[in-house]
Amino acid sequence: MRINRAIFCILLPALAQAQFTQQGGKLVGSGAAAPPAGCVSSIAGNAYGMGQGVDAKVSADGNTFVTVSDYDLPEGAAWIFTRSNGVWSQQGAKLQGTGAVGDPGGAIAASGNVAISGDGNTVILGGGNDNINDSTPGNAGAVWIFTRSNGVWSQQGGRVVPSDASTYAHFGFAAALSADGNTAVIGGITDGGPGLGPNGTTLPLVGATWVFTRTNGVWTQQGAKLAGSGAMLGASFGAGQGAAVAVSADGNTLIEGGPLDANHAGAAWIFTRTNGVWSQQGAKLVGTGAVGSPSAGDRVAISGDGNTAVVSGAGDNNNTGALWVFTRTNGVWSQQGGKLVRSGETVPPSLGEGPTLGISRDGNTIAVGAVFDNNLAGGVWIFTRSNGVWSQQPGKLVGAGAVGPALQGAVGLSADASTLVVGGAGDNGCIGAAWVFTQPSPVPAPTSVTAVSGGGTTQTFTFSFADTGGYQNLTVVDMLIRDVLDGRQACYVAFTPAGPNSGSVLLVDDGGDAGGPYSGMVLPGGGSVSNSQCSIAGAGSLVAGSGNSLTLTLPITFSAGFAGNKVVYLSAQDTGANSGWSPLGTVSVAGSPVTGPSVTGVTPGRSRLHGGRHLHVHRHQRVPGYCSSGRADQRLDRREACMLPGAGADQRQLGFGAAGGRRRRCRRSVFGDGDTGQRECVEQSVQHHGRGEPGERRRQQPECDAAHRVHPGVLRQPGGVPGGP
Repeated sequence: MRINRAIFCILLPALAQAQFTQQGGKLVGSGAAAPPAGCVSSIAGNAYGMGQGVDAKVSADGNTFVTVSDYDLPEGAAWIFTRSNGVWSQQGAKLQGTGAVGDPGGAIAASGNVAISGDGNTVILGGGNDNINDSTPGNAGAVWIFTRSNGVWSQQGGRVVPSDASTYAHFGFAAALSADGNTAVIGGITDGGPGLGPNGTTLPLVGATWVFTRTNGVWTQQGAKLAGSGAMLGASFGAGQGAAVAVSADGNTLIEGGPLDANHAGAAWIFTRTNGVWSQQGAKLVGTGAVGSPSAGDRVAISGDGNTAVVSGAGDNNNTGALWVFTRTNGVWSQQGGKLVRSGETVPPSLGEGPTLGISRDGNTIAVGAVFDNNLAGGVWIFTRSNGVWSQQPGKLVGAGAVGPALQGAVGLSADASTLVVGGAGDNGCIGAAWVFTQPSPVPAPTSVTAVSGGGTTQTFTFSFADTGGYQNLTVVDMLIRDVLDGRQACYVAFTPAGPNSGSVLLVDDGGDAGGPYSGMVLPGGGSVSNSQCSIAGAGSLVAGSGNSLTLTLPITFSAGFAGNKVVYLSAQDTGANSGWSPLGTVSVAGSPVTGPSVTGVTPGRSRLHGGRHLHVHRHQRVPGYCSSGRADQRLDRREACMLPGAGADQRQLGFGAAGGRRRRCRRSVFGDGDTGQRECVEQSVQHHGRGEPGERRRQQPECDAAHRVHPGVLRQPGGVPGGP
């Protein structure tokens, strides 16, 4: 079984489930035009979306966000903000598209819509009302695309319009971008609208979605417009497909909402792309448990991998609003749990969801706003998923410093759910504003190792790990058993969780090669994996994931040649962090008597030092005398590490340079004064119970020098030992 080497690499961000706190004050873009009079009254009458913050979207890393106003006359405008060292500032002047036709009446973001790519370098501004008075088919609506280069934003090409839209399509009513910004999805809620039926009859508002792709800076339409099948149309209503759109990170799965379908029951449709061709995947999605006319599909969101979709229905249960979550398995979509309904609103009721939804890349966190909560103050609620079960996080989020009815409710969520942007279009008389909330990134950590049964060469171990974002965020956990810090000739095990009770066990080969091949098996299951140091049986192996904890039970049989006292090192990784190695125990492997150096203890078993580094202390037993070494670092890598091997009876200390090279001379004795002088650490002299007298100076003993030499292969893998994280 060959396993991709990326299993042992440090990946990039995932979610945390801690409490959000506001980061800085509210943000208001400069250069905005004065809002129209009476805008709050218009908003209360459901024509909401005036000032800055009618929509807000954030990049994957959470360091760039865009907010938009659809009544910054004459064409609307957008503002970009960036974060540096936790401080937000506006980047450049407001963005306004050129080439708008006629009197757009809010050509940019008429639906309160804007999109940003995952890398934060591409922004789409939707102008669903552009050229709206022109009766020529295809001339209703447009989008403008902006790109960033060296911190400067500029429009990319002219206004973008489709080739096959019908009159009054409102193309640009909704927009979404893939992570790389090269695939754009645009909705047109009224495509196929009035006046197009035979003999002057009225054709319902079917709606549609278009896909555009970028090549060498040029945007072109990819295929014909998309309209989902199975829509239920009436004489005076249609499906309204394209009212909301979202796209996966790779751009190959999109969702479009149709809140008018089946007389405002609403629905959503999924489309996938294969070799540049789009097709509908399954039937339309309709959630269960709806009350009344929910208008499901007025807002939609989709996870980065495209396997989790969220559909909002603002009208459910007399405008209380609800969410439905759907998941995809082997190309088949099904509802996950019941509908989600917010709690903790302030009287009067919230009257439906906010203008946008936010979802993390892994699909485990949803942010939803309710702009009408608490007399138009608005608020945002967070839902998280654990083991397939959704729950609302305590409290609601409301930005501080709002003036008047702010209508907070537009949301943008970073990929790892650590940064949330909230827009409030009604703030300060519809000037509008945005607020940023943050929560800590997840922290993975090994917690313990226990030998639960057996003895001699066969023992059953329980290894425990944790992640503050939930055990499901762990991408790989590692267990390394050996007498030295080296993945070669070790019992080096990696486990990749697949569910609360399943995953893959991988045993690194004798060479510790990060490129594999590895011996692997799937749990639960039979079989075994082995190398020259140990073997692990599938029978008796157990996985248990719950909440923040993951426990792995493995029966391990050690080979006779692996006898002696060993250190058990554990590490844990998620998509955003690496815990580093922690020595959490020792194990005595029965076999031939130890004739060379071996590990007899680790003290302390676990320690957290200044800067979050771990302490590793080893005592190598030999005859006669002993040598010992200690190191404090985040990984099994002596470069940029505080590594202090001791030598001989007087336990002199050698410092290792930043590049990992051993210094030629002993800098001090542990019985004397002074320090090693190594820049990564300063070790003061301490009382040491060993052989030798205080201040006694001896040359480095040859056998100790050999014992502490690090094989060059250890340095060939940046960030760890061969095969290590």
